[in-house]
Amino acid sequence: MLSFLTLLTVAFTLHAQETTMLSKSPDGRFLLRRERAESGDRGEARKTLAICSPEGKVLYEWFSPLGATTPLWSGDSHFLAVNDMPGEAGDQLRIFHLDPSGNSAVPLRDPDGAKLKSEVEKRHGNFLSTVDKAALRASEWKDGRLWCTVTGTFSPKRQPTVHVPFHHLWVYRLDGTNAPVLEQEWTLTDPKERSYRDSSGTP
Repeated sequence: MLSFLTLLTVAFTLHAQETTMLSKSPDGRFLLRRERAESGDRGEARKTLAICSPEGKVLYEWFSPLGATTPLWSGDSHFLAVNDMPGEAGDQLRIFHLDPSGNSAVPLRDPDGAKLKSEVEKRHGNFLSTVDKAALRASEWKDGRLWCTVTGTFSPKRQPTVHVPFHHLWVYRLDGTNAPVLEQEWTLTDPKERSYRDSSGTP
């Protein structure tokens, strides 16, 4: 009997160590919890992320590869943005609407790397260049808007081994359970980051 209790205590301790409360909403009605999940079909390590009530009721949960997770709550606790690394082909951003009653969390945006790359290409691509990769990450809430950074590289079509970095700020407006609307875009420059050429390319 003693050995059974010991095993039970060890199992409970291990479970507690693998379950972490990452963050709490400003109004205290929502929690973001992380728990180590069983490996996937390909053997990759995964985690379960869940938006919960303070009593532990799961309102929404999803599987994700192991990696850093950064939550950003809106000041009124009506929205949650989650940078869920390593992301889906560069797209890290999930956005949720949180019911003020504390009873529901509705996903408004899921990571989709192909869709993100297509959107950047539509806004900035042209017949002379193509977007190699793009990454989206939420940075802060400001005046009720979600500010995000969009980074990546594009290549001239006649020089596909050359990669030119780009940096943008995207500002999303959110309204209830409607899809986020990209309201503003700002182009940033970083003089320290320069274009580069693939090692396999000729100088």
